[in-house]
Amino acid sequence: MKNIRVLGVDDAYFVPHKKSETYIAGVVMRLTFYIEGFMIREITVDGMDVTKVLISMINQSKYRSDIKVVMTQGITFGGFNILDLLKLYELTEKPIIVILRKMPDIKSMISALRSHFDNWKERAELLQKVKIEKIKNGNYYIYIQRVGIDMDQAKDLISKLTIRGAIPEPVRVAHLFASSLKLGESKGKP
Repeated sequence: MKNIRVLGVDDAYFVPHKKSETYIAGVVMRLTFYIEGFMIREITVDGMDVTKVLISMINQSKYRSDIKVVMTQGITFGGFNILDLLKLYELTEKPIIVILRKMPDIKSMISALRSHFDNWKERAELLQKVKIEKIKNGNYYIYIQRVGIDMDQAKDLISKLTIRGAIPEPVRVAHLFASSLKLGESKGKP
């Protein structure tokens, strides 16, 4: 079990509501916290390409057969570029755990989608496709979404991958790596 590899994914800094590109960054990490490697790809800010790009990043990676679980920091990347969790699972065959520090305000997010995008219904559907569940990780409560992995396995993996605080290391390191890509150094909490 200690040689299981997890892909942690987060997005880089971006300017909101500006048509441009940003990065999604991935870190491949063992349960022993040994970092195997990094990956980056570009996505469109407020686009609809993060699912396709992440599928490609995983399936074309030299780490593909070693990655057993994908962990992301939320499902929105580069603004409202929303990840289709079920499609990602179907086309990579990798279980997915989404980590959220707090419960998102889905109603407000849908309102923002309605006022900014013609395809807001499609995006709103992606936000609500997979149930959000509250769990305790150490001394902290966090929220998760999961596909292809049962709750006990997800909680166990999250716990084993958390050194300190609430966020598992693959996601935390992906956040640090991603933020340094655009800002020149890592900033803030994931």
